[in-house]
Amino acid sequence: MKQLLALFSLGLLALAQEVVVYPGFAEVKEPVVLPPGAWVYLAGEKLSRMAPGSLRLLGVEEVERIYQGSAVLFRYQGEGPATLRYLYTGLTGEIFYTLEEGTLTLWARLRLEGEPLEAKRLTRLAGEAPLLEAPSAPKAALRAFAEGGPIPESPFGLFRYELPPRKLLPGTTEVPFLKGEVQPERLLRYQGPFRTEKLLPLERGYRFRAPFPLAPGNLEAVEGGLFLGQAFLPATPKAEAAEVWLGKDLEARLFRSVSLLSRTEKEATYRVETRLENPYPYPVTLLLSETFPEPFRLDFPRAAHLPQGYRLEIPLKPEESLTLVYRLTLPR
Repeated sequence: MKQLLALFSLGLLALAQEVVVYPGFAEVKEPVVLPPGAWVYLAGEKLSRMAPGSLRLLGVEEVERIYQGSAVLFRYQGEGPATLRYLYTGLTGEIFYTLEEGTLTLWARLRLEGEPLEAKRLTRLAGEAPLLEAPSAPKAALRAFAEGGPIPESPFGLFRYELPPRKLLPGTTEVPFLKGEVQPERLLRYQGPFRTEKLLPLERGYRFRAPFPLAPGNLEAVEGGLFLGQAFLPATPKAEAAEVWLGKDLEARLFRSVSLLSRTEKEATYRVETRLENPYPYPVTLLLSETFPEPFRLDFPRAAHLPQGYRLEIPLKPEESLTLVYRLTLPR
């Protein structure tokens, strides 16, 4: 083994790597120049963070691999340029967003354990596909694509982002790499079961068209120089509507009154009035969605009727008031 170490470790050239980062691991490809027949890879402590079975030589026909400590002896047919490929749980990634004055910025957060990685090509893929048999990887880690061949521009079921080439250092690195201008629409929402209280709470949020594919991640909203909160941004394809919800609105309220119209032995019919006064000097969109105990009958022409209730969306001008009325019949 020592003779092989002295002879074949010279075949590795210190070239830049291709790195594809997933939430729970990274796929790393290192270019190598192989001598005929056999070569020893001095993996060092990096070997303990590789997913079992993921270390491979691409470009030659492997005959066997022998693991001895932190070194791996490859036997193969062929020689010359090849690629050393492995899944590395020592590098993980996530994305997050900032939304400030109409500018949406996508950031990558990369966490590296172990020695630095020189990435001549750095790609971030987001999606779901489990990585199996990797004890040190999180349960939510992803499976890399089959080795060999380029990553497709639109990988099946995943979002792909290209980051600038860089040297990744141990620790946490945060990099902004995509920006887009959006026109956030302010939203107020009540979503839940039918309630008879005089005041109904409203959530506040934003809706905007995705300027590029949006992978799921946390978003920080800033408006007028003030931090408004953080919210989870769900996965949204490019040009589709994305929504984020920032919590309870302390100023806007829904005012409700319920009066009995008629009653029989089996059921009762009510008149339900809901009123909103937009307290803001800018337009908002009201989203209402209520569910009712079954069976029920609903007379509400303005709303979209659903099997469990209704859904309604109405824009309001600055400081505009709106009153909605529907009839609801419920069993006694």
